[in-house]
Amino acid sequence: MKKVTALLLAMLFISITEVWAQEETNYGIKWSGFVKTDYMFDTRQTLNSREGHFMILPQAANMSNGEDLNDNPNFNILSIQTRLTGTISGPDFFGFKTMGLIEADFFGNSGTGLDDVNGFRLRHAFSKISNDKFEVLMGQFWNPMFVTDVFPGVYSFNTGVPFQPFSRNPQIRLTTKGTLKLILVAFTERDFSTRGASVQKAAVPQLHAQIHYGSKSKLLAGGGFNYKMAQNATNTAVLGTENVNSGSFIAFVSANLGKLSWKAEAVYGQNLSDVLQLSGYAINADSNFVANQSLSAWTEFQGDISEKAEWGIFVAYTQNMGYSQAADYVAGFLGNNVDYAFRLAPRIGFKSGKLTIGTELEFTRAQYGVYDATKGTIDITDVDPVDNTRVLITSIYKF
Repeated sequence: MKKVTALLLAMLFISITEVWAQEETNYGIKWSGFVKTDYMFDTRQTLNSREGHFMILPQAANMSNGEDLNDNPNFNILSIQTRLTGTISGPDFFGFKTMGLIEADFFGNSGTGLDDVNGFRLRHAFSKISNDKFEVLMGQFWNPMFVTDVFPGVYSFNTGVPFQPFSRNPQIRLTTKGTLKLILVAFTERDFSTRGASVQKAAVPQLHAQIHYGSKSKLLAGGGFNYKMAQNATNTAVLGTENVNSGSFIAFVSANLGKLSWKAEAVYGQNLSDVLQLSGYAINADSNFVANQSLSAWTEFQGDISEKAEWGIFVAYTQNMGYSQAADYVAGFLGNNVDYAFRLAPRIGFKSGKLTIGTELEFTRAQYGVYDATKGTIDITDVDPVDNTRVLITSIYKF
């Protein structure tokens, strides 16, 4: 019933926008998107979301009678990443140009629940006002730690997680224009949230400042700082409801070298579970909350072999740096048992017209361990790393 209602509402919305476009010939909505089907084979069971589509890391060893039960392959075919985007144009707002955007896909809204796979969900929804000096975005858009000018071009829907920050957030964003660009963002959390804590209950939004210098078409470099205050929501009767404060830094660069382009990014931060990084927070001997530190870095080369063929290679590493003090782990994302992870992912694709068919070989290694609360670090003594190789074949038809 819910899916039928959503479909009827979508049809009504399309009908209204068509009438609007007829009445206001200069304004309306333009639809775009793609149809995407992925064929996936993993050599090992994985930590993932949506029936394995969003692959994060190989699962830790699960030993029984000397046999690792997770050392088994998996295969799936899914089209749930298929996407629909509506870009809206309209009249000025007190002299400012305006636009809006609505974007949705069929990826569902909840973790691994099979009942929600194929569910129609909101990705982006925002309006924007602008002039020749700055623009203001209001609505749901990429987290500012996901730099839209510098992110991996991998075929896999994980987009580089857990090495690349990944989240979409309700926000207000001010962006200046020019060679030197300043971005200021205040945002909260919705589909992607801090594990075990609430930014909303802390009553202060996350705050982010970022600088870009150069242009995406040539050479671009920049960096930013993110501040987060989140109220503990785990076992509050014992731990209390104090705030967990954390800060994070990001630096990035991209260069267009003709037929070859290069990108690189590094993130050093605390308690970054809301952007799917190795992270967490704990309580120390003084009964104060402390956030962990983690470092991630990736680089990517990509280019065109010809007008009909493209290639790329993505290399990434992330390190869980712990708490630097004795602390009892409370909550996080892979923050108490993954010491480091590494990924190498070459790809090649063939394109003609609106259709691209490509393949990607994604090798990921993860070093699991046991959290040592007396040191605030992960002990990997006598624990072997685990590997997964994903063979992905994808078909992407854009419209």
